[in-house]
Amino acid sequence: METRKIQKVGGGTFTVSLPKAWTSDHGFEAGMELRLYTHRDGSILIRSSEAEVEWLADATVDLDGGDPDCDDLDAGDTDSGDPDCDDLDAGDPDNGDPEAAARAVRTAHTVGFETITLRRRGAFTEAEREAVRSTVRELVGTDILTESDAEIRIGHLLDTSSVSVRQSVTQLQYVVVSLLRDAAEAFGNAADTQTRVRDRAAEARRSAEMITRHFSRSLVSYAELDALGVSRSELFAYYGIATRLETVTEQAVRIATTGEELPEPPAAEAAAAVRAVVDDVARAVDDAVTAVLNGELTTAQQARERSADAIEQIDAVEQRLYEESVSDSVPTAVALSTTLTHLRRAANCSCGIADVAARTAIRAENIDR
Repeated sequence: METRKIQKVGGGTFTVSLPKAWTSDHGFEAGMELRLYTHRDGSILIRSSEAEVEWLADATVDLDGGDPDCDDLDAGDTDSGDPDCDDLDAGDPDNGDPEAAARAVRTAHTVGFETITLRRRGAFTEAEREAVRSTVRELVGTDILTESDAEIRIGHLLDTSSVSVRQSVTQLQYVVVSLLRDAAEAFGNAADTQTRVRDRAAEARRSAEMITRHFSRSLVSYAELDALGVSRSELFAYYGIATRLETVTEQAVRIATTGEELPEPPAAEAAAAVRAVVDDVARAVDDAVTAVLNGELTTAQQARERSADAIEQIDAVEQRLYEESVSDSVPTAVALSTTLTHLRRAANCSCGIADVAARTAIRAENIDR
């Protein structure tokens, strides 16, 4: 790191000298126009182009196979790692793959591109088009702009400055906690609850994906943080919450599905055992997210203890499963064991969120002053 002093020149102009070697290495020359970006955290960024904006403007996804010289971006990869590479490989180069088309849309959207263009050498199949439409409907602030035989253009229409990531986390918190409790009811084969579980799960995924999108954009665009009105550390914490709550959502859906597949409703004692443990996990998740949002170390520690207590309760119920006759039905006993496994994973996510809360609180007390 080098330091430079601000110098006053003439009647009110200030200058900062740049090291000659540094300017040569970066291709700067006398008379070149530079762009200065100031950010809410006090940092100043100097660039010779507006590449930051251009990097996230457009993405072209070739469903028949992308440029081998580019870093392929397929399902599960949320960062191309190369802003100069426009083509994102979506999947298998065959005559029609609806799942690949849907993954391409979701992945490019998560990276943070404003416009996504899907292309084919031939015409899109109707199944591919429906998969794209269905995926777009699930993404917040996104719509199909144009369609042709071999091209589908999708745009993100939501202005970042109108987004509150903190509010999105709060909404996600409410939905996931409610989803866990709905899943416990669904374990008893309540038909109306099964539908509610699916609806809440879809809502939770939309919120989590939106948070992930803004986090991904912030890795490339400094302006994203300013538009959101959050610091880098805050957004990272929110992203950590969102990814773990996505996992909790998956576990809740699996609990509901496990109950739905039972040949008959579980015994009252078994259903009551599931509801009691789910309530412990739901409260642990709720407290852990609140601890992150409040930024208090004491609250974070209490949330961590509640999460650990929930895991102990799960272990206790599992022990009873083997020592006592919780259910006369073998399928119900197996379903209960499977459900407890899902709940343990959810509780572990709660522990992870509580750890994020503790780190956030310690950082706030010692750095963010």
